[in-house]
Amino acid sequence: MSRTGRRPVSWWIRLATLVVGVPSLLVAAWFAAGDVGEVDRSLWWALVPAAILSILSLLLQGRAWSVLLPDSVDRVVADDAFFTSQLVKYSPVGGFAQAGAQAGMAVGGDVGAGRATTAMVVSKLTMVVAAGCFGPVLAVTNPSLPTWVRLLLCLTPATLAVGHPAVLRRSLDLAARMVRRRADHSVLPPPSAVWSSVAWSAGGLALTGAAFAVLAVTVDPDTDLLQATAGFVVAWAIGFLVIPVPAGLGVREAAIAALVQGPPGTKLVAAVMLRMVTIAAEALLAAAVRWRSARRGRAQPAGDPVTDEPDGSTA
Repeated sequence: MSRTGRRPVSWWIRLATLVVGVPSLLVAAWFAAGDVGEVDRSLWWALVPAAILSILSLLLQGRAWSVLLPDSVDRVVADDAFFTSQLVKYSPVGGFAQAGAQAGMAVGGDVGAGRATTAMVVSKLTMVVAAGCFGPVLAVTNPSLPTWVRLLLCLTPATLAVGHPAVLRRSLDLAARMVRRRADHSVLPPPSAVWSSVAWSAGGLALTGAAFAVLAVTVDPDTDLLQATAGFVVAWAIGFLVIPVPAGLGVREAAIAALVQGPPGTKLVAAVMLRMVTIAAEALLAAAVRWRSARRGRAQPAGDPVTDEPDGSTA
């Protein structure tokens, strides 16, 4: 709470995120658990290594977000914004709500709405840029794909151009022009932070793809581990870009079926199991960051309240 005694906007956004996100996550978990319950129980052991990989992946993704924020931003605040906002992506408004919550909860102290929103948008871009690096791997490991698809996959690393400072500045100029405001390039993260975010994102996506591959190989030992990893990452990017769909439900699974070799049932079972694992990992990390924040709040001296007022910067 600020020194004026009023709740900061980020507090209300966090509350709304929890009110909407927790029930949405529970509903998603209920359906995912029902699907996993139909899977052969002899395969359930693979949920453990997949869960470990998923947790590590989320931690790297959280780091990909926090490096884009100013050094003065507390890591606890950055983690809270990222992991808590993940809950709301299972709501009917999907990615829009998650993105807005992530940016809104980061506002405060040295970070105004413009800087937080810009960092959030750039973090989404770096995820897509990182995913593009896996296209050639899939093209090489899956020769059964149509030639034009494999050629297209070989071109996906071209997304790296999006991370160039000139491209980011031009994108900001266009966005500012659309809302009839003057662009403020100072809200853009430095190039070193952008490329660091791409690297962290690539690592996180690789781990998520590996989690899917482990499950797919468990269901069907003939599955190519590298192909399944790269195929999942590309499918994830496709589902991610379909923003209105909550957490890419259905879109990602359809893309996996088209991009990864093997019986459709095998890939569907692995995707269903990974969905359950991902939900559990997100819930665990969201609870952990809330517990850490609450513990810090109790340790905060009564006479030294935490300042959480936005700096007023805009895009």
